[in-house]
Amino acid sequence: MNILQHTELEKIKTQAQSSVEKLAFPSKKDEDWKYTRVSAFKPENFIPAVHQPATQEIISQNSIQNLDSFKIVFVDGIFTPEFSNYPKDKLIVLPFSEALKNEKYQQIFAEKFNTLTNQEYFTILNTASTQEGTFIYVPKNTVEEKPVELLYINSSQERPALQTIRNLFIVEDNSQASVTAKVHTLSEHEFLTNMVTEIFVGKNSHFRLYKIQDDAPETNLLDSTFVAQEQDSQAYIHTFTFGGKITRNELSFDHKGENINSTLKGITIIGNGQEVGNHTLVQHNQPNCESHELYRGIYNGNAHGIFNGKIKVHEIAQKTNAFQQNNNVLLSDKANIDTKPQLEIFADDVKCSHGCTVGQLDNDALFYMKQRGIHEKEAKALLMFAFAADVMETVTLPELKNTINKVIAKKLDVSLDFDF
Repeated sequence: MNILQHTELEKIKTQAQSSVEKLAFPSKKDEDWKYTRVSAFKPENFIPAVHQPATQEIISQNSIQNLDSFKIVFVDGIFTPEFSNYPKDKLIVLPFSEALKNEKYQQIFAEKFNTLTNQEYFTILNTASTQEGTFIYVPKNTVEEKPVELLYINSSQERPALQTIRNLFIVEDNSQASVTAKVHTLSEHEFLTNMVTEIFVGKNSHFRLYKIQDDAPETNLLDSTFVAQEQDSQAYIHTFTFGGKITRNELSFDHKGENINSTLKGITIIGNGQEVGNHTLVQHNQPNCESHELYRGIYNGNAHGIFNGKIKVHEIAQKTNAFQQNNNVLLSDKANIDTKPQLEIFADDVKCSHGCTVGQLDNDALFYMKQRGIHEKEAKALLMFAFAADVMETVTLPELKNTINKVIAKKLDVSLDFDF
């Protein structure tokens, strides 16, 4: 099925197909891929996923419990209206195939689609392979308190399979919206998901995106998110990674005006055989802007973490306030983390800081808690929850906060009640 019938979009896809054929597959010789097990992402090892129906039980199990939301559900890349509940008037949420039937949205696609992306191999491959996706359009002066919940289900497959996901979010001036996004795979065979999201945040607008990654053990995820912000806007991107085999998150912010606030936060908790890489870039292109970046990781067994964060402050970007921090706890001697925070500053009147830590649990605190009758497992869990608290404090959806806390408890093998 080919739903991108618009002439300009067909041209973009054709160009991408031509470009990707000329590019070399990434290798460890490339600095950006030095620590990633990139061979797991080779497209030739997978076939496109075959669509199979899902059940309401599967949808319910993978939704955020008790969250009052608009919902868009895709199963194996096919939009499933029977499981979806989406607005069409004030806030526009549509699959690409529906949005492209509207002349106004065709024009928006022609102006915005694929304009924020980079020239990396998998981003271009995503563009060349795009067949369907989610289009969110928040018109000017629209404040929507009800979040949009995106759910991508990959069904059980007979062979290793892949899926391409594409999103285009546009929040116009003086508007507000929030989105949650989750991919869940049912297949017992290895699975590869390649997701690209472009986000435009207009002047004086607020946007929040929460990504929940708690997929099956044999799944690999490439998630690339690109954000462009206009003057006086605020954007928050939270990334929670708890599952899957190999996950690579790429997140890029581009400041287009003054007085912008960008917040990047993430929690990673993984164990045996799992690998998660968080690669971020914040481009401070204008004066008087702020960026706040905080990623915390907990690694057990022989898990492998990667953090590669860059903040670039251009000469014009005076009065920039940029903060970047990556903290990690290794619960096992076999776990390891490669972390590289970077600052490139070409302006002279700025406040910028960065840092990283790698360590073990605080044995003094653990001893103190055990002395007061708290079992060791629960005491370790409480310390881990405290470790993650600075990231969780900016989650504004209580139902999502409960869900994340329960996942963390499950990962730490403790039973705690978080219902509000």
